[in-house]
Amino acid sequence: MSQIVIAKRYAKALLNLAEKEKALETVSKELLEVTQTFTGSQELQSVLADTKIPSLVKTDIVNEIIEKQQLTPLVSTFLQYLMSKRRIALLGDIEIVFSQLVREKLGILEAEVTVAKQLSEDEIADVTKQLSEYSGKKVHVSIHVDNSIIGGIVTRIGSVVIDGSLRNQLTRVYQSIIRG
Repeated sequence: MSQIVIAKRYAKALLNLAEKEKALETVSKELLEVTQTFTGSQELQSVLADTKIPSLVKTDIVNEIIEKQQLTPLVSTFLQYLMSKRRIALLGDIEIVFSQLVREKLGILEAEVTVAKQLSEDEIADVTKQLSEYSGKKVHVSIHVDNSIIGGIVTRIGSVVIDGSLRNQLTRVYQSIIRG
């Protein structure tokens, strides 16, 4: 079975539990933090993946991380369950799927916005507001700077791309000149 399929199953199970406890945002935040801890340390990943290290030692390491990060019982139990099923390596994929499911549940869309130069906070707020009005949902905006678009803005919401870049407009003019 594919790793992502397995990760989806765990993420959906955690989502259902978090909904029952009315703790979607808390669980989402904690899961992201603990995932960053696990994926941020190559040494930790290799220790947990090493088959020569006893399971009890690995479990102790995970429990120490749980204790230091003061995780809620739900996230703590979830991590311990992943350890017992030897699925802790899927934590990064589980977190990605879980975050997507939470955003869907809360009606939040992800928008990738590419601009030629860094935007001010007011400009980002304005873009976010306009995209929210356009989509009819709350939008979380990720800003990327790419000088090659020359000017304007390129927006991707899901599979929809709105290309208002100067580069695109110049390309259209060039193509219409060539066609005659």
